[in-house]
Amino acid sequence: MATTNQTRAKHKEALMHEIPETMAQVADLVARSQHTAHPLTEPEVIAGGLQNWIQELLGEAFEGGYLTASLTASGLTITDISDVPIYQSTALSTTDLVPRFQADPHATLLWVQTQIRQAITAGHIRG
Repeated sequence: MATTNQTRAKHKEALMHEIPETMAQVADLVARSQHTAHPLTEPEVIAGGLQNWIQELLGEAFEGGYLTASLTASGLTITDISDVPIYQSTALSTTDLVPRFQADPHATLLWVQTQIRQAITAGHIRG
C-alpha cells in the first residue's frame, strides 16, 4: 500500500505536467490542486515545476529519458536509468530556489538552465 508521501508525490507528478513560468501560473496550479484529494502548496508547485524544468533540460541534452532529476531541500540528485546517482549538487535546492522563483521566476529558470548546461558542458553530467 502506498504511503501518504508516495501518493502525494504521484499526485504532484500528475499535476505537474507543465512548468510554471510565472507566479500566476503557480497560483492556477495550486487552485486546481485544491479540488483533489491531495492539495498542493505554492512551494510544492514551484519545486515540482523546477524539477520538471531540469528534467526537460536533461531530456534535451541527452535525447531521451535516461536520466532522472530529483530536486529536494538537500539539493539536486540526477540518477541514471539504473537509479545510480551520477550527479549531486547542493547549489540547486528547493530551499534556495523556491524563494528565488517567488521573487523572479524568469531569472530563476534561466539561472537553473545555465547551471545544468554548465554541468553538462563540463562533463559533470553525462548521459
